[in-house]
Amino acid sequence: MIDLEENMEWTSGQLRRAIKAAGVALWTWNVDTDAFIMDLRGYELWDLGANGILSFEDLSAKIHPADRDRVRAAFVATRALVGPYEIDFRILSGLDVRWISARGQGSDDDIVARVMTGIFLDVTGRKQAEEGLLVSRCFSSISMNPPSGVTARRFRRSLYPPVLFSGR
Repeated sequence: MIDLEENMEWTSGQLRRAIKAAGVALWTWNVDTDAFIMDLRGYELWDLGANGILSFEDLSAKIHPADRDRVRAAFVATRALVGPYEIDFRILSGLDVRWISARGQGSDDDIVARVMTGIFLDVTGRKQAEEGLLVSRCFSSISMNPPSGVTARRFRRSLYPPVLFSGR
């Protein structure tokens, strides 16, 4: 049996095209200096100017306040966890909220020159679809089983704002 991993050599051009096509943002984090560097896609994703080195705290300021402590704890924990990790969280971009998935390989054993590497993916579309499905299921369940004393027709009508007609 042929070991494809061992026999396949990817060129840097092939890797760059695949990363770009997938919308992947690359990052590195020096765990000693707290220096955080991303590729251009990363700076775009986080709505930051590509002005060089950031700190993890610079990025934390853009993380949604409800997710911030959980994300900080997860990044610190990646140094102790052996194996792949993934965490989804929200960031604030102006008035918009984006969902980001951070992925990488945990464990200080794999750190080369005290620098961890990973990727960011924009998973906003997926999260919005999941939330829409959840809301749809909740409304469907409620409209099929309305609170006691409320008819199903009356409850469904209460979900929609009244429409005012003028004229005839």
